[in-house]
Amino acid sequence: MGNQLYNYACGYASARRDGDTLMLDISECDNSTLRDFELDNFHIKYDAKESFPNGTLWQKLYKRLRRDIKYHVLKEKSVYAPGKKNHTPANVDMRVFKKKRFRNKYLHGYWQNTVYFEEYLGEICGMLTPAYEQSEDTKRLIAEFQTTDTCAVHVRGGDIVGPGRAFFERALARMRQERPGVRFIVFTNDMESAKAALPKEGISYIADMGAFSDVDEFFLMAACRNQIISNSTYSTWAAYLNPNEEKVVIMPEHELGEYLRLPGWIVL
Repeated sequence: MGNQLYNYACGYASARRDGDTLMLDISECDNSTLRDFELDNFHIKYDAKESFPNGTLWQKLYKRLRRDIKYHVLKEKSVYAPGKKNHTPANVDMRVFKKKRFRNKYLHGYWQNTVYFEEYLGEICGMLTPAYEQSEDTKRLIAEFQTTDTCAVHVRGGDIVGPGRAFFERALARMRQERPGVRFIVFTNDMESAKAALPKEGISYIADMGAFSDVDEFFLMAACRNQIISNSTYSTWAAYLNPNEEKVVIMPEHELGEYLRLPGWIVL
């Protein structure tokens, strides 16, 4: 979901700057057994979607040829440069900011840098409201988290290793310094890692408060008045979405951090 939001934010901002339409190619989600298209859970604006199967070699060739002929494809250089294995947006791709000439632009990459969409971040966050019916438990907790001094703590698991105990010890101590009496709510997809990284006392787990989907937890995380996030686009977007003008956001130092954080965020 977090990666898709960066894709969308770059595309939306590019279309707004150009006064053009926005189409979403969701083929990768439709053909994946690991990822679903998540953005229709929000009231985002776009003009159309397209999707093509790529289960066979011929389907993949057709999709690739059609795309390359029909569109001016901009592959994010920092991601697809020869020999690069990791995603590092060290150089902003200025082609994104150039108006199209003869063919529509096709943005192919992660685009995980606030430079691509910072002037439209307020508009984008304004669209990130639930486009589905939330449960009464979700609505109740959102209202509770928004009106009490809460801090979401995100411990990530899965394909990329998140920060460990040392970071969370510093982050919890700093948050208590900034917000005495704050209530910590833990969000995680890896309970084992979370329990290894966090103290046993003084925290609550969202999993103990009910059964929530990933998008429910996204909104619940964003509803907290402060955030301790991981090296995660998912929790980074939750922190963007938090409207509290006095929020404290603490993030770990990591490869993409300087490109994702907003002014005033604390890096430990």
